[in-house]
This record gives sequence, structure tokens and C-alpha cells, in this order.
Amino acid sequence: MKIIDDIHDRKILVAPLDWGLGHAARSVPLIKELCAKNDVIIVCGPSAYGFLQRELPDLEIIKIDDWRIRYPKHKINFFTILGWIPVMLRNSIHEHRFVKKIIRSRGIDCVVSDNRYGLLFNGLDCYIITHQVYPKMPKGFGFLENFGGWIFKRYLSKFNKVLIPDFADGNNLSGSLAADRNLPPEKFIRIGILSRFSHSQAEPPALHQLSILVLMSGQENQRTVLENMLIDALDGCGCNVLFVRGVGDSRAPLVDTDNIKFCNLLSGNELRDALMAAELIICRAGYSTLCDVVALKKRAVIIPTPGQTEQEYLAERLDGKFGFRSISQGDVDFAEKIAKAINE
Repeated sequence: MKIIDDIHDRKILVAPLDWGLGHAARSVPLIKELCAKNDVIIVCGPSAYGFLQRELPDLEIIKIDDWRIRYPKHKINFFTILGWIPVMLRNSIHEHRFVKKIIRSRGIDCVVSDNRYGLLFNGLDCYIITHQVYPKMPKGFGFLENFGGWIFKRYLSKFNKVLIPDFADGNNLSGSLAADRNLPPEKFIRIGILSRFSHSQAEPPALHQLSILVLMSGQENQRTVLENMLIDALDGCGCNVLFVRGVGDSRAPLVDTDNIKFCNLLSGNELRDALMAAELIICRAGYSTLCDVVALKKRAVIIPTPGQTEQEYLAERLDGKFGFRSISQGDVDFAEKIAKAINE
């Protein structure tokens, strides 16, 4: 990765967003590359803390209180997002102050953040990883997209580099989220998809006879809503299912059924083996998960979080591409569509 090769002999702080585990997971390969030539410290929220400890046990990881946003049980709308703005601004100010103390005490001279927009500091090299340069607005408010994109692009331009985890050619994942609307190539750099996994380097999977792998992720309450729907749809379906709930070890595990085995989390190697063994993956349309599926060249059903405009756009855009099939959580025939996808 050229942009990472150019960073060496630095004291670097890496800070992935704690919004599900996707941002932390996709930061792992980048952090490993940075560690080859630099001294690296990680700052992350409580959800990602245990995961990164397992993935990168030799690194110092500092925990920060993070985004306290819960998704409603019903569909997100424009006014829900408006209600989040004060919380996001408060957390951006908090993370900026928290990290500033670490920078001073540890002699940090470079910051690499993943979707943490508050980590911009004068006098430091500051990089940000994001696949969303032009955010999607909820239906009915599309007229705000150009104005919002202009503001977002203007702010992102203050970082030394904006690293876009996507393919450089037109056959990309992010589509108009990071479309080339006169983005200066020296500032906005496509670095290829970020994934801990590689199809070409994968070893023979340790699991056998795994038909379906379910990967849950994202914020509550919608994570639990979809979890319950998928359990109802898959219990007794005649396929062997490994159901990875995407929650911390503090959550009580669910009891296995005749055909579904539950676990809260998997290590990197365990997840890689499960991904390689599965004939079908069922997951949210989170960008990091999509990158993992593409990296391993697997077939997947993607179910966007209702009202999360980025996921809804990606699910619609990628339906029928890269081996993806999109299903809406609100479909009245949700279980039937899951059954059909299993048998395709």
C-alpha cells in the first residue's frame, strides 16, 4: 500500500470509530502495515477494545468512551438523524480533547483515524479513512445531498490525506459515496478495499459442512430486531448455520438449536475459516463486511439497516453484483426470501 509505505519512523496514533466492529476490523491490516516501520498506539471505544486486544495483543490500546447512539426499533427518519447531531458533536469534541492529551503525553506526531472526524490537529499529519465523501440523505431530502457533500468534502480536505478503501477503477463498491466529482487525486486517494482476509492466501478451512454463516453487526436496537428475525427464518431450515452475533463476551450466549450454533464473536482466524467454509453468508450491508465478502469471493445476502441511508444505497447498488443479493428487513415475505436465497 503505497500511501502507508511512505509513513515511516513516526509515533502514530490509530483511532477507528466504535460503531459496530467494522471500522476496527478493517483497520487491522492497515495497523499491521504501519507497525512494520512505526511505533503505533491505538485508541478505540469499548466495543472494539476487546476485539483489538485479541487481534493485536502486542500493541498498547487505550479505551475511550464512545458514541452513545441507539437505533430506534422502527425505521430511522430524517428527524432521528437530526436528534443524533448534538450527540455526535459532543462526542467529536470529547474525542478531540481526549486524544489531544495522549498526543502531548506520548509525543504523537501522526494520527490515522477511521471515520473519526474530530481527530484533526494543527501541526500534526492527520489522515482519515472513509468511503463516504458524499453522504446519502434520507428519502425526501435528496435535494440536500449536493450541499451536504460540498460541506463534507470541504471539511475532509483539511486532513493531509483522505484514504478511500475502494478499488480505483469504475467497478467499485462505494459508487457515488466517493464518486470522482473533481476530487483532487493528491488529497483523496483510493487505497483498495481493506480486509483482514485474502482469497489467494486462505488456508483450507477448519470447519466442515457449514451451509450458512450469519454475521450480525451494527447498533442496537436494530441488531437485535434482525437477529430475532433471522433466527425465526433459519431455525429448522435444514441447513447447518453458524450464527455470529457480533456482541461482546459480556452478553450471555444463546442456546444452540438443532441446526444453529451461536457464538458472540470469533477471532480473526476463526472468522476467516468460517467465511471460507460457508456456502452462503447473511449479513448487514456495512461497508467493512462487504469488503470482507468481496476479498474472499463469497456469495452473500445483504440486509441493510432500515433508514441507514448508506447501507440502503449500497444494498440497492450491489444487488446482483459481486455475488450479492439484497433483501429488505421490512419485506412482509422476509422469511420466504431468505429461503429462496438459500436455495439459489
